[in-house]
Amino acid sequence: MVRSFRHVCVVVNDINKSLKFYRDILGLKVAKVQTIEGKYPETVLNVKGIKLTYVKMHDPAQPRLSPPVFELHCWRRPKITSKKGYDHISFTVKDIDREYERLAMLGVKFISRPTKAPDAKTKICFGYDPDGHLIEFVEEFR
Repeated sequence: MVRSFRHVCVVVNDINKSLKFYRDILGLKVAKVQTIEGKYPETVLNVKGIKLTYVKMHDPAQPRLSPPVFELHCWRRPKITSKKGYDHISFTVKDIDREYERLAMLGVKFISRPTKAPDAKTKICFGYDPDGHLIEFVEEFR
């Protein structure tokens, strides 16, 4: 039985470009950056010759590395690139209209402007990170 949610990982093509987006633009805090290679990652991932750089990040309002954790993985060997799909990452924001304007001015591409849900409990919009991953921004109304 699952005890708790631990983390989400996104494969990225350019670690510096992704750090600029997630750290500098969205404001996530970097807790750890590490490059791994050798027997241990080859064993647990069943990939020979592996070299992988990963970044562990967290919500700035949470204690350091308290779940959930957000990870970026940049595969050096073998080269594994980002795959775009219908999955997405979701972030809660305080003022979605203001955040939409700020992010748009910084070059973030969006599908649409923030829109209130039919139940009037949330307002959402979707945009893209530098690798084309779909990002959902949500403002909750109480």
